[in-house]
Amino acid sequence: MLDEGNDSKARAAAVRWARWRLGPLGFADLITRVDTSVLRYGRLVTRYAVRTGTWAEEAYAGGANTARHSRSTPPVSLDTLDLWSASPEALAEQSSHLAACRDCHGAGQVACPTCRGSLRARCSGCGGSGRRMSRARKSYRMVNCSECRGNGTKKCVRCTKGMVGCRPCRGSGTLRRWLKVATVERTQVRAWPDPKALSAHKGLLEDSKRALQWPGARAIASMEHLGPLPDSALEEEARSAGFLAVRSSLEPGFEPLRGKILSQTLDVFEAPSATVCFEFADRPGFIHLLGRDLQPTKARDTSAFHRRVGALMGVAMAGFFALPFLVSAFIGRHAFYEDPDRSGLAMLAILGLWPGTWWWAATALRRRRVGAEKPPARWHDRIGIGLTGLCALVLAGCFLFIRPSVPELVRLTAAGQLREAELHADLLEAGGESSPEYIEARNAFVLARIRGVDNRDAVKLIRHYVGSGKGTGPLEAERVKLREAWARSALERGEEEPVEAELAALSSERAPPSVMDALRATLEDLRIAKGKAALEKGEFESAIQFLKRVQAPALASERPEPLLARAYLRQEHACPARDVRCRATALHHAVTVDPGEASRTALASFRTAELTRLARAAHTPNAPGPALRELHAADEDATALLSILEGDAELTAARSLLLGRREELLRDRVPLGEPLEVAQALLGPSGLEMQRSDVFRVVDAPAGTLTYLFVGQGTTRGLYVTTPDHGHAGLSPASLQVAAKRFAGQEFSAKDLMHAGKGVAHVPVRLGRHAALLGWHDDTLVEAQIGRVEP
Repeated sequence: MLDEGNDSKARAAAVRWARWRLGPLGFADLITRVDTSVLRYGRLVTRYAVRTGTWAEEAYAGGANTARHSRSTPPVSLDTLDLWSASPEALAEQSSHLAACRDCHGAGQVACPTCRGSLRARCSGCGGSGRRMSRARKSYRMVNCSECRGNGTKKCVRCTKGMVGCRPCRGSGTLRRWLKVATVERTQVRAWPDPKALSAHKGLLEDSKRALQWPGARAIASMEHLGPLPDSALEEEARSAGFLAVRSSLEPGFEPLRGKILSQTLDVFEAPSATVCFEFADRPGFIHLLGRDLQPTKARDTSAFHRRVGALMGVAMAGFFALPFLVSAFIGRHAFYEDPDRSGLAMLAILGLWPGTWWWAATALRRRRVGAEKPPARWHDRIGIGLTGLCALVLAGCFLFIRPSVPELVRLTAAGQLREAELHADLLEAGGESSPEYIEARNAFVLARIRGVDNRDAVKLIRHYVGSGKGTGPLEAERVKLREAWARSALERGEEEPVEAELAALSSERAPPSVMDALRATLEDLRIAKGKAALEKGEFESAIQFLKRVQAPALASERPEPLLARAYLRQEHACPARDVRCRATALHHAVTVDPGEASRTALASFRTAELTRLARAAHTPNAPGPALRELHAADEDATALLSILEGDAELTAARSLLLGRREELLRDRVPLGEPLEVAQALLGPSGLEMQRSDVFRVVDAPAGTLTYLFVGQGTTRGLYVTTPDHGHAGLSPASLQVAAKRFAGQEFSAKDLMHAGKGVAHVPVRLGRHAALLGWHDDTLVEAQIGRVEP
């Protein structure tokens, strides 16, 4: 069966395999030895079954009372029982026995899971707390649960004397148990001597007929036997193939008394084989081939190929990341190097480095051998190093010899090629060039470049080249002219912001003062003209804004102060009559800007009128409610006036009179039973928070209380006191006494704050001239109502 041409066929098959596995070119030169032989091998197909046993059980409902059925222990032991000794039905019959239930221990009853034997279950109406929310008359109070009467538990209706029937045994206390046997059939296919070396044989490791029909091998023996294959039935081909030595490793493994071999089939084959040995990348390796066509198998040592693929992938990835780095290293230096005439050659050189380095690494790996000897070099082995060296030289030349020059800048400027000249000038400026030739060429280029360019772009171009400060006088003078022209055009359009920006820039650039003063004077005249126009139209706010922006009144043709004072006086006339802050602010600004007779007279007249009004409010004879409202409004006006006219002694005295009158009205008064204005004055500006039109919550209530004031016809008629955690916590008597003293001026007697009884009760008491109602739950104080409290 071994042909004379198997050696050359093995070499050709190995070369084909290496080509499809990304192997190196010239793999045939790396082969060191080819060993051919005829291989005998085989496979063993074993069909077997495995039984598993588990105990099944069910509630015993009565039946034959034989000795076997009445045993309390199983008649067989599962660990020592041979599950193949009988059929599953017979084993179930033999192992059937009665046993006491594990849950009830044979009693038939277990403790009730609802009440746990106590005969009392948690109430479902209140969740076991004994309390629930009452919605009667919308009071929303916590009361005793009507189902359990406040106990939280009630009689359990699911059990009898705390016991219920056991579910697993259905109340009988006895279970019938028997052995349940399950059988699973499996098939195992094993081959020898080496499954990897036989992987080319299709269907060999499968229970398939293809193994007998594979054209690469010849079946020399095949035998099948029910049960284990006896050694006496083995043919000579199986013995010579070494089956007896490896049989123990081909047999399936299962537990004794559980598994059983049903049948075994043994097939023995014969096929040509070859082992091709090679040396690559400083490592030896081999490839095993099988069959008439010598197909490669999985039995091989090709780690050198994997190392080669990894190394080449590493080189490829390194080149992928190195390309943008080299490109940015050349182009990123300056826009000068982005010119296609200069960067095109550098880009080609960078792109050529990637395949050149990869080819060089592949060639170096192919020529490495275990010994010192290397295979002869071929012509394409020099492509990688040649391409890499050439691209590296070109790239180095691009870095070293592509430079800008002053003569080229002069030539391009004279020829009108200003875009190309800008690249040379920009790079020379960035490099710190300061020769007289360069300064003259640069100034000529910049003056030529700004012709026909937008004003802003021309200023940016000049600012870029005047940073060095060497020979930049002509450029700075041209920049001043450009900024002045831009500011003049903005003034003609009536725009102020561009002019201010240009003035700030001229100041930072140290422009001549005459230019800046002329622009500033024109700008201030524009603002005064806008202010006068707005004043004539009656737009006082706009006029004030225009006139306040005047920064250099001395340079303007007209003083802005009289105009600004007149605008403030007209603004004061436009303010609402009762808006004291607006009028006082306008008059104060008018006097501050221009302390003339008109301004001072208007302010004095306004001040006299306000002092008279405050004095009249301090002596008002009205009732407490209206009087407090009028005093509050007057105090706000006095505070506003003092914030503007600071240090005014007469205003301070008038406010003191207002505060004294307020204290006089509030003396010996309490919030309850008084006008709402009195309560608000006593509790402070943030003391009350409206809940609805007749109910106010006291924000700063006594500690541990929730307090509400009830109002009717503008008078506080009732007080309601409870706790923030109403229904879960009681009201402290000490906190109630503090609230009563603060809001009614009285305290409850000691006997009123004591109660003995059960359930919910409302006890009427007296608090001075007010009727009160105290809410109790058992002996816990829950709430208090003083005066008239609406539900």
